[in-house]
This record gives sequence, structure tokens and C-alpha cells, in this order.
Amino acid sequence: MYSWVALFTFGEGWHNNHHAFEYSARHGLEWWEIDFTWWCILFLEAIGLATNVKIPTKAHKVKRSFTSSNKFK
Repeated sequence: MYSWVALFTFGEGWHNNHHAFEYSARHGLEWWEIDFTWWCILFLEAIGLATNVKIPTKAHKVKRSFTSSNKFK
């Protein structure tokens, strides 16, 4: 379901990931999460118009997933 939303909203269907990682320039955190805005940012970075682009590391994603799952126990 969310992948269709992401297609029509240029990746904003993954906006919940932004709330998990506020500093991340990429909302689609997995390879299959379509995020056109991320692709635009990558292009801008490649031509030198975007700098200091941040995304969460795998360790951050794992840590966050354990933190989120433990909140409801």
C-alpha cells in the first residue's frame, strides 16, 4: 500500500521514517522504498549543489527498531 503512495508523492509515503530519523535526507530507508526526492538529492550532491547529506547508518536503524519495539512492552 505505502509504495503506491510513495509513487504519487515522490517518496513522501515514507514520511514516518523522517520522524524516526529527523536528520536523514532519505525517507525511503530500504532499497525497495521508492523515494524520488532522495534521487534528486543524490543528483544535487553529485553536481556539488548539496553537501553534508546525512542518512542513518545500519546501526542507527537497528538501534531504533529495538527502541521502538520495546516501548509497548
